[in-house]
Amino acid sequence: MVSDPHPVASSARTSPPASGKAPRKLSQAVVIVHGMGEQRPMGTLREFVQAVWSHDPARVPFYARVADSGGPAGSKINQSWITPDSRTNSHELRRITTPYDVDGRRTDFYELYWADITQGTTRGRLAAWVTNLLWRKPADIPRDARGLYVVTLLAVITVLGAALVLATSALQGYISWTTWMLVTILASFVVWSVDRFGLPYFGDVAAYVRAEAATVEKRALVRDRGLTLLRRLMMDDGYDRIVLVSHSLGSIIAYDLLQILWADFRPRKLEAVRDKARLKAIRAVDKATLNADGYAWPDRLDDLSGFRRDQWELYRQLRARDDDHPLPWKISDFVTLGSPLTHSEFLVTYNLAEFRRGVAERLFSACPPIADTAAGGTVLYQEGRSRSGKPQRAVHHGAVFAATRWTNIFDRGNGWLTGDPISGPMAENFGPGVENIQVELRSPLGRIFTHRLYWSLKATGVEVAAAAGTPPRSHIDVLRDAVDLGRKLEPSQAVSTVFA
Repeated sequence: MVSDPHPVASSARTSPPASGKAPRKLSQAVVIVHGMGEQRPMGTLREFVQAVWSHDPARVPFYARVADSGGPAGSKINQSWITPDSRTNSHELRRITTPYDVDGRRTDFYELYWADITQGTTRGRLAAWVTNLLWRKPADIPRDARGLYVVTLLAVITVLGAALVLATSALQGYISWTTWMLVTILASFVVWSVDRFGLPYFGDVAAYVRAEAATVEKRALVRDRGLTLLRRLMMDDGYDRIVLVSHSLGSIIAYDLLQILWADFRPRKLEAVRDKARLKAIRAVDKATLNADGYAWPDRLDDLSGFRRDQWELYRQLRARDDDHPLPWKISDFVTLGSPLTHSEFLVTYNLAEFRRGVAERLFSACPPIADTAAGGTVLYQEGRSRSGKPQRAVHHGAVFAATRWTNIFDRGNGWLTGDPISGPMAENFGPGVENIQVELRSPLGRIFTHRLYWSLKATGVEVAAAAGTPPRSHIDVLRDAVDLGRKLEPSQAVSTVFA
């Protein structure tokens, strides 16, 4: 039987810290949502923890460094344990937990594994999804998706052309040996490619990315699994912060989960006197709210770092629950890696106009959030009065990024085969409050399709446009800063001691 060396407390109890030792604080959870493909359980999670935690000596005191059994002789890594956990509802999954770090805080890493649910996508479903992508007016194809569109279109034309040659020859009653061989080889290659690459990878996309009669059931199963995990973490008093990290198609899943959770956990029944601190934090975020017309959004915020500080402060105000507000909001950060959300107007809807209409109707959440009224100004609305007659206000359901920072890391590349054509910036679709960080990744083979290198310790990568006066960071440092295990904005005096 395996025991957890540092179990998470079921409730937060305070106690004076031992003399000379850093006070121990509430734990934080990092949830990884993997991308498309036939992923192995915990495969992405273990690689990610290696990059963000294990090989970052600045995160732990010297005594938490242990020998790296899988590395060169004499090398050390930060200590961690793989422990059973019931929150995932799967015996195939475990959480990876850490010792107390230099800030007196533990981190638990979880994986939201969903690849088993989307297995079984048929060739017909994949063909229908591809047809839907290609059947667009040229004006509805965004510039950053044209490379993907052209490659897919050429592949389909090639297959259809071969089928036409075969059908014509059959109708004429004559098929040359050469034609028969060429068509057979081409057909075999196409079937092999679809079964080997198309279904395992793009079958996941076809099964989830758009709501249709054939996809609704699998979409619901994926979301139910994610919501079960995140709700349990949100209601666990041993945690005061959750970071949601997602890669590739997983970022679309994670984005959906954020919106659903916020609708349930958003701040409500706010009263002017009782909730003065929370309302003050909300009004600070209000300074950056957008109007419903996406075409009128600014290209950038004048003070993006200030807006992110305001988001963090609102998260701090919402993360504690009490009798008046029993549902805390603990997801402080949303981190996307190699995300196809940049192509949402092409993948999720039919064009940019339809996507922006969805934002205006609060089907999609923008960052900063859109204001509650056309006049702009606030995400608050009045939802009634208390029993004593006091007015009560709530934050609308499309304002999840009022209290959650969004960091998007991408490698745009220079073409279809170089860099990561799936990824890109988010400002056009989701607003200027997303911190977009471009990196240039390179594997031992060069810049060939870098989509899975964002957390790779074997790859080399560098920040493309560093802040003025600072040297460019490596891709691993960019990722560590986005996850922010050290909580750079957390006031040092706000501590709680937790004992198991």
